[in-house]
Amino acid sequence: MHELKSLSILFIVAMFFSASSFAKIGDLYIDGDIANKNHNDGYLLTADDFNKLKKSHIKTTTSWTEPGHVVDFEGVKFKELITLVGARGKTLRMRALNDYWVDIPFSDVEKYDILLANKMDGNPLRLRNFGPYFVIYPLDQFYDQLNSPTYQARHIWQVASITVIDK
Repeated sequence: MHELKSLSILFIVAMFFSASSFAKIGDLYIDGDIANKNHNDGYLLTADDFNKLKKSHIKTTTSWTEPGHVVDFEGVKFKELITLVGARGKTLRMRALNDYWVDIPFSDVEKYDILLANKMDGNPLRLRNFGPYFVIYPLDQFYDQLNSPTYQARHIWQVASITVIDK
């Protein structure tokens, strides 16, 4: 019993000291085939840093918000993020907090000018409503092209990290 208590205390101490090395929710870690790195082998974009970047909007309806309601999503265009980190790959592997992931080709970034949103109708995205980040395509503008399971799956929310890959 004494050994179990000692192991529990050791575990708690280890978690306390290692917790500071993890990014906070709202921080975005970008790694992979990038030229600009500021943290280990990647780029740590804190929530504060994200909020200092140039903001853009996409106004559109989605399958996940109130039917018929045009939502004003605000965030940073992926073109800006790709430039910031010096991305050199062909695909963005988006990972959510729940370990769901999806690949988004750079061609989508160019063709649809997609957005990594952190606000919806002026309100910050929270974990319970797609936050901290939600990938947004201009669905209403390109409805005939984007209304498919492939593109619906690319609307990943609760984004925590991005890996730039060459595939």
